[in-house]
Amino acid sequence: RSSWVTGVQTCALPISACVKLFLFKSGSDSQEVRMTQKSSEQLLALVIFARATSFLMVKHCLAALEVFNLLAVRFAIATVLLLILFRKRMRAITRATFGRGALLGLIFFAVMAGETVALSKTSSSTTALVESSAIMLIPLLTGLWRRQWPARAGLTAATVAFAGVACTIGQSGRFVINSGIVWCLGTAVIYALSVIFTDVLSKQDDAITLGVLQVAFMALFSILATFAFETPRLPEAPDVWAPVLYLAVVCSVFGFAIQPYAQSGTTSERASLFLAITPATATILGVLILRETLTWIGAVGCGLILLSFFLANKPPRFLREAP
Repeated sequence: RSSWVTGVQTCALPISACVKLFLFKSGSDSQEVRMTQKSSEQLLALVIFARATSFLMVKHCLAALEVFNLLAVRFAIATVLLLILFRKRMRAITRATFGRGALLGLIFFAVMAGETVALSKTSSSTTALVESSAIMLIPLLTGLWRRQWPARAGLTAATVAFAGVACTIGQSGRFVINSGIVWCLGTAVIYALSVIFTDVLSKQDDAITLGVLQVAFMALFSILATFAFETPRLPEAPDVWAPVLYLAVVCSVFGFAIQPYAQSGTTSERASLFLAITPATATILGVLILRETLTWIGAVGCGLILLSFFLANKPPRFLREAP
């Protein structure tokens, strides 16, 4: 139990300080302030780091709560907190904003459901690595959206990421695609789409209002799924409530609701570069706190997946398209 307390404190202290700073600077009830691209990307990096720590907490909570039940408790608490913080913003919601919030909520609910199921079937480091590897799909999917042939760098990154996934899956010496890996791959595709949809929709509305609605609909879909497929219950032990509250406050209030605001000042292609933070953070925390095993083959796979992010977004000169 002490390792979990240490893990929660280690992750929570720097992030909570930044959450307070963000709320102080932006003002929960003030009009949205547009950030520069540099400030936007700094905030986005912190948001993704906060989200990456959730792999550790979810892994622990799944020993006491079922998948949809955990999501329902987590996002219900987050929704209440967000509605209190941004209550004045919510008075001016239009029907179009409500619809966009519902769409983002549905997409991210699918992401979180798939990710949580994957975590119940495989390690946190494997889940983060395999799931994040498909983020290299973002430049490819963006190209298809704009009806442009994928760039040379994007195709190279896809090949490198595929090799990284192969090493990650086969790090034990056997190449076995189990159900956990399948859930990771499926979730990764939806996650890539979610980044693109967020890029488009966050520029059409007040991004913070959109983020609050997104979390509220994630809570609604999670509650409905809990009553449909599971037995609803609340956590009982204090060592479960601590990571649940961390997931609600740090990973959901800050990690999800602020992402549309952070991403509104940059592009989906640039945003995908920062998603390399997720597998790196989750792998380090998994090895240090959960005592998960990372073989040398898995380490090579991790390196290849991280390399694919930079090849897709900051390609070397020989991979750049001729003007």
